[in-house]
Amino acid sequence: MPAVIQGFLVNQLPKDPTAQSFPAVDNIPVNTTRMIHYPDQYKGVAISVAIFNQDGTNPCTFRLNGTSNPAVSLSSGGQFNVNDQNIVSVQITTAAVTGSCDVVAQISPTYLDTEANRFRRDRG
Repeated sequence: MPAVIQGFLVNQLPKDPTAQSFPAVDNIPVNTTRMIHYPDQYKGVAISVAIFNQDGTNPCTFRLNGTSNPAVSLSSGGQFNVNDQNIVSVQITTAAVTGSCDVVAQISPTYLDTEANRFRRDRG
């Protein structure tokens, strides 16, 4: 079932057991706001993301898929996981003092067709 997320057509389901995937790790340094856009940077969509705040004293904030809602605050040393979702982008803002933030994602590559089309028996 295709979906459009942030103007990007996603043709795979996050729980598709036949989909290939690979890990990606991004480190966001101190006093930085960074947008990780998975289709541009990794040619795929994240199906799971873990955000680790490495700062021992300050929170970091994040937004998923370009939401305009208030950013979610992740406490010092905190961790946040999103699993079995289609995630096109993550925006992270780190504090200006000490720690960085790590983002670990499981990326499924961009498919040009749907799961149903990939497994039709009448393809010939």
